[in-house]
Amino acid sequence: MDKKAKKKEGISRLMELAETKKAGLTAACMLSVLSSVFRIIPYFTIYSILRKMISCYSAGSRFTFGSVRTLVIVTAASAVLYGISAYASAMLSHGAAYDILYELRMKLMEKMGRISSGYYTSNTQGSIKKLLIEDVEQIEGFIAHSMSEVAAAIATPLMTIIVLFIVDWRLTLVSLLPIICSFIILAMALKKPDGAKHQKNMADCKAKMEGTIIEYIHGMSVIKIFGGTKNAFKRYETDMNAFTKSVHDTAYYNANGMGLYYAFFGAQVLFLLPAAVIMLNSASSYSEVLPKVLFFLVVCSGMKEPLENMMNVSIDSTKINVGMKRIDELLEEPEIALVGAGRSLTRFDIEFDEVSFAYPGSGINACDGVSFNLPQGSCNALVGPSGGGKSTIAQLLLHFYEVGSGSIKIGGVDIKEVTHAELVKNIAYVFQDAFIFNDTIENNIRMGNERASIEDVKAAARAANIADTIEALPDGYSTVVSDSTGLSGGEKQRIAIARAILKNAPIVVLDEATAYADAENEAKIQDAFSKLSKGKTVIMIAHRLKTIQNADNILVMDKGRLEAAGRHDALMESCVLYRDMVMANDRRDSWTMRKEIQHD
Repeated sequence: MDKKAKKKEGISRLMELAETKKAGLTAACMLSVLSSVFRIIPYFTIYSILRKMISCYSAGSRFTFGSVRTLVIVTAASAVLYGISAYASAMLSHGAAYDILYELRMKLMEKMGRISSGYYTSNTQGSIKKLLIEDVEQIEGFIAHSMSEVAAAIATPLMTIIVLFIVDWRLTLVSLLPIICSFIILAMALKKPDGAKHQKNMADCKAKMEGTIIEYIHGMSVIKIFGGTKNAFKRYETDMNAFTKSVHDTAYYNANGMGLYYAFFGAQVLFLLPAAVIMLNSASSYSEVLPKVLFFLVVCSGMKEPLENMMNVSIDSTKINVGMKRIDELLEEPEIALVGAGRSLTRFDIEFDEVSFAYPGSGINACDGVSFNLPQGSCNALVGPSGGGKSTIAQLLLHFYEVGSGSIKIGGVDIKEVTHAELVKNIAYVFQDAFIFNDTIENNIRMGNERASIEDVKAAARAANIADTIEALPDGYSTVVSDSTGLSGGEKQRIAIARAILKNAPIVVLDEATAYADAENEAKIQDAFSKLSKGKTVIMIAHRLKTIQNADNILVMDKGRLEAAGRHDALMESCVLYRDMVMANDRRDSWTMRKEIQHD
């Protein structure tokens, strides 16, 4: 039996992702190597010029420009060609890097649309942000800079060493000794088993800290009102201290090895000077040895930069490894299953058959053996106490999660046999907390149907009772929604409703769609939906029971189970839970505030 191919990791995995831009990256590396050749040539020509000058000085003859004209021209030409080839290499590598970043981010975003929504509840916003921005961004830095620098960092020292050996093999060996020592020290430091663990711990602590920061920013108004003490920031302080400690531990862990590395790496002069003194004392003529000594002092200092680049890449490779693992963890996240090639929906009745589901990690069924059938074109309501499973049913219908057992069918077709695109094309969903993008109002509404005309957009806005508000804004439908726009929660909700109306999908799910509307606008929105929902299968999730009393079918949910189903009048007779909820709603709607009169 063949052994399973070992999964690529780190830089090898990164190169696998960069396969589509292999030609551009190869050309960039070749140009980088070529630039290294042109970079070395001036050192050799300058050495030849120095030899000529010192030779003339020692012989007492006159030094003329004509004797070194060719060397000067070669030096200048090499400098120009170095700049051209280095620039071309950078252009190619940066272009390839940004293309790869675009492809990778699109791949990640497409993946995020195909995985269970449980991924977003089990990961903080900070960790997801770090993955999509920082972890991906460091890949751009490696491809745009490090890859071509690695090629140059390898080619430049090799060619330099060859030239140095040609000039003087003894001084070359002396110059290489501290560099060899430094790389041995670096290799020993990088091979320590706990190095990767420290880097991963630092990345995880940073992601957790950023997630907590985002959470506190979102909840700052609540903190200011209810927790205006240091205790309110206790978790933030804890996560911040954990990240600080992880940075300290990582730095302390690498301190000895990196300190020794830098001590040896820049010590060429300390080794060269004693060797140079010995050679000068034993030389028959300074004119023969002095140019070599000067040449080595200049060239060896120039070797430090490419070698440092190589070292930085070696260190950064650990971060790349951690980032690539996080990216691969997302890319390998289980997707919402699609059974078969993907069927089309032609009918739009909805059937839940013994559906059970528990949110990841909860261990408690949010839906427990739920079965019902909603005819096509019917208006249905989901009611029940908070946590009863109403929103869960809507999310399962949209295939946000895989059911634990049972099946969900639309028009007799299991939603597992329907592609995500086919499913969302036929369902319009208005969430309780409407999300409006930082874009124009027209584009926010047009998300429901990108091919719709502006007149269709305006018609949808009128149906959602938001047209007058939009037209009163300075830029009308071209107004960009932001915090300074001044739209209320109810107005944003009606923009979301207009989006759903414009989509004109055969199935409409309204999750407390009128939650932010005042009494007058709620009546208008209900009237608009009663006209525009004809012929559609409608599911309304509601806490205000007066809004759904005329529904064709009311499903009463409690603790994940379907307690009862039927029309309002029948449920008032047969379902105690529903009757109690209606009575509680009536008491709430008749509630008033009055001042108690005190008698002396």
